[in-house]
Amino acid sequence: MAIARRPLVRYSVIGLVVVVAAAIATWAALRLGAGPGRVDAALDEIRRLPLVGPVMADNPAVEGRMRTAIEEEIRNPTLNGPSRPFVLVTELRRQYVVPALRGADDAGALAAVAARADFARHLRKADPAACRQFAMGALQRPDLLDAEGKRLFEIVLATLEAAWRYGKIANRPQPVLTRDELSASLRAAGFGPDDFERMNSLPKQSNEAVCDIELKLDSVPPLLPEDKRGAFARTILSN
Repeated sequence: MAIARRPLVRYSVIGLVVVVAAAIATWAALRLGAGPGRVDAALDEIRRLPLVGPVMADNPAVEGRMRTAIEEEIRNPTLNGPSRPFVLVTELRRQYVVPALRGADDAGALAAVAARADFARHLRKADPAACRQFAMGALQRPDLLDAEGKRLFEIVLATLEAAWRYGKIANRPQPVLTRDELSASLRAAGFGPDDFERMNSLPKQSNEAVCDIELKLDSVPPLLPEDKRGAFARTILSN
């Protein structure tokens, strides 16, 4: 029985969340035109992305590189392929974010995934369209969420940063799941063929269906043996 093809591991709090949102935020600012104010606006948008702001704050040279990338993109827009800021955010993720998240302790990683579950659970009722964006890695306007949504999203960001900072300081990789172990964990938590099929065709699914998959995924850790929960959470956070 076929279980999951390559898109299974698209679930990543940082991967698509940061990379896709970076592209959206950067182009939104760049479309406004050139000038120092527009560069600063684009930089502010990127700084607010999950973990990108902390990375730039901890590495001042990175902010300079990002400003240069934005200025060059304004002067000479990329016509084919990803923009310069997009490429740089991808590089930052690989260099600074993923290694630290893979060093997060069990408690921190689990707290971040649990916060995602709480946020998705609220959005499922309050704003399924925003939930879809969140699940697909492109929550475009968190400022438009209702008060409870904003509160829960802040918890998502705070727990994610706490997990990242722990791993950054510890500087020691912790166990993560292999692809086969990830599939087995999902099956053990109740994922069936229909769930895997939906994950592999998310763009075709309704807002509610996408949100349901996100919530089900983020609710997996308590259903696993205790010694597997942290590794599962780190895998989800750092893919």
